[in-house]
Amino acid sequence: MREEVRVATGMALSALAIAVVVGASMTDTRANNQRRVLEATVRMERLAKNLEHAKKIAPATSCEIAELIRQPQYDCSQVACRSALGMRNRAARARLETVLAVLPVPSDRSAQATSRLGH
Repeated sequence: MREEVRVATGMALSALAIAVVVGASMTDTRANNQRRVLEATVRMERLAKNLEHAKKIAPATSCEIAELIRQPQYDCSQVACRSALGMRNRAARARLETVLAVLPVPSDRSAQATSRLGH
């Protein structure tokens, strides 16, 4: 009987240890996700600030930015974020979308003509 209790206690402690490790891992993963989304949001804020001063945007750059803001790690509506970070993230995404909508994207012909002129 004592042996059975000892085995049961050992199994319970092993299960508890595994649960603690898994819980700590999940907490660490959640913290890393928050940090990644914060870094992505800061990148988008800086990019929007720089592009707001631009006169035009290259087609490839426009495509890259559009692709960037579709990535899950750049979107708090696709990953869990705290409310303050979510607000910053939505604002940065909106600024980038506005910049993409407002700035003229030169056509391939005008870009080729500009490069021939040495500009």
